[in-house]
Amino acid sequence: MSGAEAALEAAMLEVLAEDEDVRELLGDPLRLIDAGAPRPAYPYLEIVQHVTEPASGLGFEANKHRIDLRVVSRDRGGVLAREAMIAVRTALAIAYFDSPPPMDGGWRCVAMAPVFSDWAQMRDGFWRGLLRVKAIVEAV
Repeated sequence: MSGAEAALEAAMLEVLAEDEDVRELLGDPLRLIDAGAPRPAYPYLEIVQHVTEPASGLGFEANKHRIDLRVVSRDRGGVLAREAMIAVRTALAIAYFDSPPPMDGGWRCVAMAPVFSDWAQMRDGFWRGLLRVKAIVEAV
């Protein structure tokens, strides 16, 4: 993962960890699963995919990002998955609309928007909510 991806993910997770509604649903500290890590208590959040495309122009460096976040719960009816996904979407939308949080490594997020969300019960009985976020990050 490049510096831009790591900086964007870290900034997003910081926003989520500071949001009261997200903390209420996903814990404090945030229940986040990393690849290869044991599953934490439910519900939890995971970064499923992070796709980056160059968006640079003459004299500046920028990237377009598509990040898929997933909330997994095992409650009856999937209420926690839905509520957690709504809290995550709201926290990110408000944070980036009001004032984008600072990013490390010489990057800044110039645009971010949650563009898609869905949740469904899977065959294993778990509920999974998916949130797709698009962002543009540029070098400072």
